[in-house]
Formats: sequence, C-alpha cells, structure tokens
Amino acid sequence: MSFFSVTKSLSAISRTLDSTCKPIDADCNTLMASLALDLRKDENCAADYRREQPLVVAAYNGLVAYEPLYKAGCARDPEKGNYCFANAITNTSSPTDSYPYYLPLGIPLPGGSQPSCTSCLRETMRIFNEAASDKNQQPLIKTFPGAAQMINVGCGPGFANQTTAQGSGGVPTLRILPTGKFGFVIGVSMLTALFML
Repeated sequence: MSFFSVTKSLSAISRTLDSTCKPIDADCNTLMASLALDLRKDENCAADYRREQPLVVAAYNGLVAYEPLYKAGCARDPEKGNYCFANAITNTSSPTDSYPYYLPLGIPLPGGSQPSCTSCLRETMRIFNEAASDKNQQPLIKTFPGAAQMINVGCGPGFANQTTAQGSGGVPTLRILPTGKFGFVIGVSMLTALFML
C-alpha cells in the first residue's frame, strides 16, 4: 500500500506511525546533522546550496528537519490519544491542518491557511518553536514566525508561542507551496529517499 493510500485512513496511517514512532535513535539525529553539514561543504554541494538550487536546498532542509518532524509526527493528541499527524492528514473538513508539517522543510504556511485550533496544533507549534530556537540553521527560523503569527490571528494571541526571532539568512526558503495531501506525499517521499541513501 502506498503512503498516499495510507493517508486516507486514520487507522492505516496510525499503524504506519506505530511502526515509525519507535524510540528515536540519537545516532540517527547525529547522522542527519552530519550529512547536512557535509552537504554544505565546498567539496560537496556548497556552490549549489548558495545558488539555492532547489534539490540541494530540499535535501538540506530534509536532513535538518528530521528531528522536529519526527517529534511532531509522533506527537499524540492528549484528548483522544491519536497521532496528531494522523488527525491532521485525514481531516477532510480542514485540509490545511496538515500544512504546518511543511514548516521544517522550509515551506511557509500558505496565506489564508487556517488549521484547526486544536491541542495538536498547539503541540506541533511548540515542537517547531523549540527547534527554531536552536538557531542550528533550521529552515524553521524563516518559516515559523510567520506561521505562528497567522495561526495566532485565527486561534487567539499566544496560541502559538512566538518567542523565536525571525531568521535573517543562512537557510533558503523553498519557493513551492503544498497542495493538500499530494504535496505532502511528495515531501515525505523526498525525505524517505534521503533516509534510504
């Protein structure tokens, strides 16, 4: 069964996340961070990264986004016990609920998006705020502040903590916007391909 098919069913995506959300291996975080640093070295892809070549930027963003995406993807709804990501990706009445999961990949929240104001969205934004605060060249440095501001307009002041300073450089923002589940599947497929290297 394809990942796209799995995202259409809360029980199917939950089973997939059960397998994915085993305790995180610190060595994996270290490996992803190391690969991200190596990618930006002069002898590797630094020139393409500086020119903001989309595939190189996407690869870098995917590597540094591993930890916050893992944490957010495996977070559980405190009220229902479901995975927050599973709730978001299967919510057909509010398709923008999945959009915040693009933020760590350097993809901003599209204008006019209003994800549902749930405890899951609050937790996801808390995780991303924490990652953006790290200042470790996270794409979230650029995408989180605007998304938090947009979410706070719809959900109320302080719903998404905005303590992270707006990033001024270092991490290019991808110039593509998510388009529902299909766009997310492309992003996840890209990350999957990176992790299989």
